[in-house]
Amino acid sequence: MKKYLIGFWLWVALPLLASSQPTAKPVAPAAYWQQQVNYSIDVTLDDQQHMLTGREELVYTNNSPSALPFIWFHLWPNAYRDDNTAFARQQLRNDDREFHFATDKQRGFIDQLDFQVNGQPAKLEYDPESPDMAKLILPQRLAAGASVTITTPFRVKIPDSFSRFGHVEQSYQITQWYPKPAVYDRKGWHPIPYLDQGEFYSEFGSFDVRITLPANYTVGATGVLQNPEEQTRLTQLAAATALKKTATDFGDDLQFPASATETKTLRYVQDRVHDFAWFADKRFNVLKSGVTLPSGRTVDTWVLFTNKEASKWQKGLQDVDSAVVYYSRWVGEYPYSAVTAVDGALSAGSGMEYPMVTVTEPAAIVHEVGHNWFYGILASNERDFGWMDEGVNSYVENRVAELHGGNAGALAGLPTKGTAARLLGTDNLPGAAINQILYQAVASRGLDQPVSNITSADYGKLNYGVIMYGKTASLLKYLAAYVGQPTFDAAMHTYYERWQFRHPYPEDMQAVFEETAGQKLNWFFGTMLNGTYRYNAVIAKSKVEKGQRKVLVRNDSPTAFPFPVATLDATGKVLETKWTLPFTNTDEDDSAVLLFKEDGVAAVVADPEYVTPQLNRRDDHLRTTGFLRALEPIRLRPIVSPERWDRAFINWAPVLGANTSDKFMLGAAFYNSPLNVKKFSYLAMPMYSFNRNELNGIGMLNLNILPIQVTRRAILGVVVQRFERYRKVEPSLTLQLPHAAFDKPQHTLKIANTAIYNQDARVTTSIQSLEYGLGMGNALRRWNAHVEFNYFTPDLSEDNARTVAGLVRAEISHLRHYSPRKTFSVRLFGGSFLQKANDAPFRLGLSGSPDYRRQTMFLDRQQISPSLASQYHQFDERDGAFKAYIPVLSSRWLTTLNLQADLPVTPLGVFVDFGASKEKAQVVIDRDAQRVFYDAGLSLPLFNKMLSFYFPVAGSQYSNGLPASRKDFTNQIRFVLRLNQLNPFRLLDEQLVH
Repeated sequence: MKKYLIGFWLWVALPLLASSQPTAKPVAPAAYWQQQVNYSIDVTLDDQQHMLTGREELVYTNNSPSALPFIWFHLWPNAYRDDNTAFARQQLRNDDREFHFATDKQRGFIDQLDFQVNGQPAKLEYDPESPDMAKLILPQRLAAGASVTITTPFRVKIPDSFSRFGHVEQSYQITQWYPKPAVYDRKGWHPIPYLDQGEFYSEFGSFDVRITLPANYTVGATGVLQNPEEQTRLTQLAAATALKKTATDFGDDLQFPASATETKTLRYVQDRVHDFAWFADKRFNVLKSGVTLPSGRTVDTWVLFTNKEASKWQKGLQDVDSAVVYYSRWVGEYPYSAVTAVDGALSAGSGMEYPMVTVTEPAAIVHEVGHNWFYGILASNERDFGWMDEGVNSYVENRVAELHGGNAGALAGLPTKGTAARLLGTDNLPGAAINQILYQAVASRGLDQPVSNITSADYGKLNYGVIMYGKTASLLKYLAAYVGQPTFDAAMHTYYERWQFRHPYPEDMQAVFEETAGQKLNWFFGTMLNGTYRYNAVIAKSKVEKGQRKVLVRNDSPTAFPFPVATLDATGKVLETKWTLPFTNTDEDDSAVLLFKEDGVAAVVADPEYVTPQLNRRDDHLRTTGFLRALEPIRLRPIVSPERWDRAFINWAPVLGANTSDKFMLGAAFYNSPLNVKKFSYLAMPMYSFNRNELNGIGMLNLNILPIQVTRRAILGVVVQRFERYRKVEPSLTLQLPHAAFDKPQHTLKIANTAIYNQDARVTTSIQSLEYGLGMGNALRRWNAHVEFNYFTPDLSEDNARTVAGLVRAEISHLRHYSPRKTFSVRLFGGSFLQKANDAPFRLGLSGSPDYRRQTMFLDRQQISPSLASQYHQFDERDGAFKAYIPVLSSRWLTTLNLQADLPVTPLGVFVDFGASKEKAQVVIDRDAQRVFYDAGLSLPLFNKMLSFYFPVAGSQYSNGLPASRKDFTNQIRFVLRLNQLNPFRLLDEQLVH
């Protein structure tokens, strides 16, 4: 399944007529065994109460060599029972609050269970951490080779559509819905709680399922429909739908008709499947087609869809056919008699697969139907090795897309032809390069995770798609290029034939590929899939010897990998391609030598087709004409650009700015693309001030080092900026840790030396800083802490040692949602000078900091405008962060408690601040000096809180605690402008950590 790309799975099945049974295939190794589970289920849908009532009988056969005292069962509807489930916890981890704030009516469960084993009562022992898993304690041990009959009634409350199982009004997606034994295999039991991110592992068997529901529902399900009258009805619906040619013919009515008073019972049977799902809706249109396989067998193909996006679903029927044809050709023949794609109210991504049926969006049909091979027929343990389904399936999906001149995956819509492609720098890029862009974005920041050797649940939300789907597919394309496509296809066919209807593990797949390729592939299946190494191929030298082009290549990677090298003519056409063997930079020569024909060679390129997983392509290219490496023309491209071996880009974007000193400023930002953070990254943002006829702006140069020991990334950089008659130079070192991000606490350590030169006063202030930041939390709550030490020297040109000051600031804040979109927050701040600093010009501000390091973009830092003046009206939420302006500046210590909350219903919020300082600070009000302060009032956040206005209605700023006049009140209106939220580099970094 895809979910952004990101996904998830499951399947459905039942015993079938002998004529439609898949024929037996070659068996796996002799030591292999697996359990068998045959189901008979009766279930009734109540579409008024959204309930299922049913009875299940299953025959469990123990093919293991061990006697079993118990059987683990999955009771997955209980994942929706309350907040104490693995599903609920993962929803919060993945920044989804919808389920947490759901009512009991919206949630789901399974109950009325009464298990009997061979007619004897049996006890369930629920897992204390996961109420959707339980041990069924058998009255007697189940001997090796023996079978047992297990029965139970059950009732299921169908939840709202929070994930795969649920309903939206009377549209039903019935998945993971019945009591189901966990897998017991050669590696032990695999009881797994239901997760939204993380799919499943199930035992093969047969299903005989009877579904009773109102007669005007149309159903798509696993298995073969056994009701002739319903088969006729579906055929008639398909014929009627086929007469509609345009979206207008379908209309836009999505209303649910009333349910029929009479009911019908539909029976589905299927053998050799490991799950059963069904989807029901009274609004479905139906289309039918068919595919004839090379063996002569015919597969019926169906799509069931509502009037929404009807024209896309008409094309979707062709996509179902294409998937069956090409997956059968490249992997192995589809063994079942039908496949169905259903339009449903899925909330867990763009699609979800089950045996013979998938619920999906039209754009994901090929991917979801393709899961029949890798999720359904090759039933790997997806919770632990999700790539064996999602990644391998994405690889084949990409092949289907490329065959039709397109691209699949998250960036499928990225143009590679025409004006837009030329502007983006993606013109004529192969699909392999497009598919690596997202991986490069996370890996260049040290945020990537292994393909294998990590469970689905341990991926970051974004990496679940980027790595498991995208990177795996790219690596398999790379392996196919290395061993050769015919060899790869032969290996895939052998793997499919040997392991279909079984449970292969990574080592089983590796064994087949090594056997077929005739070589060891541990550098791929072991090191590459299990690690996060940075691979880099380099063309070191090229020269002509004895009429041949001799090319010296180098592997600048910490581990072995092979890569292709090609010679190109002057037009860029590939003349000859050769592969290195896997070799490392620790080999005796640190390099490999390849020999090419010399005729017409204008350049030598490592991996011209972008199949290798490299972050740096700039040293892949060596010209053979001209002096050494010819300088390439630098191309300007707007916003972002991809990594290419054949072009060097500088990205740019227009920039506008204004403040009361410089007035209107116009400029542009020039930088290297943030899609792939380079070892050296830069930003040059010149801005011309029309008022002062001066050039202002910001410049930045960073050295990015990743990873080093415990840190994820080290950034050694310098920032230069000039605005409002000051110049700032700040070199710094920033450490980001740990290696694992996502749901782990995020730590940042920064050392900086800031020099601020005031042009008007001709004074330089030097500030040495040491900062530590901590952030952690989930969708419900967020904790942040920040500790900072500053050492100030006001004027380096004079003897001002007596004014040197050391300052420690510390704050901790907590934000919590009390509804899906409403929050309250608490912040505690404390700051203190380490020595008496009465002679120093540095202070802690009760109502915001003086911003000595120029960290905030103030509209009126010089306090020229009566309505925009910094401190008076705009503040920075640092130091005391009082919302009212109370002119308290402390040279000793200051502490504050800041409380804020969004109000229900309205966009307004409320705030209350309390503060105290060591010395009596004189405030500009007509009364005695004081040490304790407060304020309170209303706030108005705008533009996703990028701009917030504060209206103090009470506090120490007023003589009697309340405003004396309207002007007294309006003069106290203040605002915060969080322009750093618009920083695209910061936004991208923050989003990729999820």
